[in-house]
Amino acid sequence: MARKKFVIEYDFEKVPLSLLWQFLYTNSGLETWYADEVTNDGKNYTIVWDDEPHDALLLSARQNSHVRFHWKDDADEPTFFEMRILVSELTHGRTLKITDFASNDDEVEEFKELWNNSVDMLKRNLGI
Repeated sequence: MARKKFVIEYDFEKVPLSLLWQFLYTNSGLETWYADEVTNDGKNYTIVWDDEPHDALLLSARQNSHVRFHWKDDADEPTFFEMRILVSELTHGRTLKITDFASNDDEVEEFKELWNNSVDMLKRNLGI
C-alpha cells in the first residue's frame, strides 16, 4: 500500500539560521527535542524513543538548508522524512518545513500531532 505524503510548516521568525540548523542536524541538538537518543556512524543513524531504536539512513544534508532521512524499516518504500529551513527573501524570517509519510489518514493525524509536540519542545528550547 502506498504511503501518504504530508507537509507541515512552522514559523521560526528571526531564529538565527545556524542555531536552528544545529538543532536539526547534530545528534545533541536532535536529542533536545526530537528523540531520546541519536547516534550515527557516517550516514547510518540510530534514533531512539522510549528505549526502542529505529535505524535511518541520511539521504541528504545541506548546511543551514535541509536534512533528509529514510527509515531502514521502509526499505521497499520510496519514503523519507525531511526537515527543511525556508528563509523569506523579504522578511528573512525562517520557516521549518517538515515532510513525512504515513500509512493512512489516521496515521497522518497521529504523526502530525507528534511533530507538533516535538516542534513545540524545539521552540521552548530556542526560547520562542
